[in-house]
Amino acid sequence: MSVQQPIEVRDMAIVHRTFREAFSESAELVRAETSPTPDRVVFLSDHVEMILAILHGHHESEDELLWPRLLARVPDEAETVQRVADQHQEVSAAVERVQQGVDAWRASSGGSSGDALADSLLHLNAVLQSHLNDEENLVVPLAAQALTQEEWNSVGEHSRGSIPRDKLFIAFGMLLEPLSDHDRAYMLSEVPAPVKLLWKTWGQRSWRKYRAKLRNV
Repeated sequence: MSVQQPIEVRDMAIVHRTFREAFSESAELVRAETSPTPDRVVFLSDHVEMILAILHGHHESEDELLWPRLLARVPDEAETVQRVADQHQEVSAAVERVQQGVDAWRASSGGSSGDALADSLLHLNAVLQSHLNDEENLVVPLAAQALTQEEWNSVGEHSRGSIPRDKLFIAFGMLLEPLSDHDRAYMLSEVPAPVKLLWKTWGQRSWRKYRAKLRNV
C-alpha cells in the first residue's frame, strides 16, 4: 500500500452512531406498547423497516465499493478486511430475524406481544455493535490511507441513494440528532446547498414532527 496523506473518513463513525442508537431505541418503543393501537403498530413497524433499509443500503455500498478496493490495495491486511466483511452475513441473519418479528407484529395489529420483536432488535444491536467497532478500529484507518477522497465519498453517496426520497430528511434528522455541534456542522457542510436549504426550511420541521410522533411526546 502506498503511503499518502490520510483522507477524511470521520463520516463513517458519525453514520454508525445512528445505527448504534436506533435499534435499541426501537426495542424500547416497541416493548413500551403493551396495548398499541393498529395505527401505532403500523407506524413503529414502518420505522423499524426504514432503519433496516438504511442499514442494508449502507452495507451494500461497502460490499460493492469498499471491500473490493481494500482487498486489492492492502493485501497484507486482506485477512482482517475479509473477516470484517464476512460479518455482514451475521448481521444479515439478525436483520432477517427482526423482519420476521416486524411481519408477525404487524399481522397481529398489536394483538400479540411486541417482546419477540424487541428481543430481535436487541440481538441485532448486539451483533451490530461488535461489527461497527471492528469497522471503525480495523478497516476505516486502512481506507484512510488506501482510498482517494472521491472513492471514499462514493461509498456514502451510494448509501444515500438507497434511502427513499420521502424518508430522506427523516434519516438526516436521525443522523444529526445525537451529534456534537462540531460534527453536526461538518455533516451539514458536506450537503449540497439546495439540500441544506430544504433541510432548514422544511426538512428540519418534518423531522421534529416525526420525532414527536415516534416518541409520543
